[in-house]
Amino acid sequence: MCNKTESKYTVILVEDDADVRKRLETLIQNHKQLSLLDSSGTMKAGLAALEQYKPDILVTDLGLPDGSGIEIIKLIQRLHLDCEAMVISGFQDEHTVFQALEAGAKSYILKQDNSHNITDAVLSMVNGGAPISPVIARLMLQKFQLPEAKILPEALTDRQIKILKYVSQGFSSREISEKLNISYYTVTTHIKNIYNKLQVNSRTEALCEAVKLGVLSL
Repeated sequence: MCNKTESKYTVILVEDDADVRKRLETLIQNHKQLSLLDSSGTMKAGLAALEQYKPDILVTDLGLPDGSGIEIIKLIQRLHLDCEAMVISGFQDEHTVFQALEAGAKSYILKQDNSHNITDAVLSMVNGGAPISPVIARLMLQKFQLPEAKILPEALTDRQIKILKYVSQGFSSREISEKLNISYYTVTTHIKNIYNKLQVNSRTEALCEAVKLGVLSL
């Protein structure tokens, strides 16, 4: 990632609810690895901030008073920015969720989900993870589940399948390491091996492919 200030990941925040925005601002500003460059409450201001600051991370709501945060996410691709987008929203309908993911969001956290520490989720995302609220993960599994299982080109081990199940429930790598009583490094190694076997590049893709292949089911 680029645009680090004193080894910090740079962030812009777009959230129209003043109370929520203030809470997120405080969390980001108090984190030693994050630097908040701009905070705003409209799509127009978010688009301008993204173009001006070219941050490492965009954290955005979707329902903004003058448009959708999805348009801000799309601008990342149009400007060819090295920026990861996290959605923090109350929307959990299928159409909105998949519009955001198709636009390029790497993480989707529901505002009412208290299971995620937002700053930890942000850092997980920039390190290759895909923090997703359990409700959204289940929605994705339902979307991509196929009636007939396919045969994997290379079978996943029982431990890798168990890790995938925890991923589908929204647990972070560190939480999975604690549940399985193995090291964080071992979990991340397993996840990399899962990516290689499934021929994918992210947790989101791994979950979808595992459902298609019959490895995971609801």
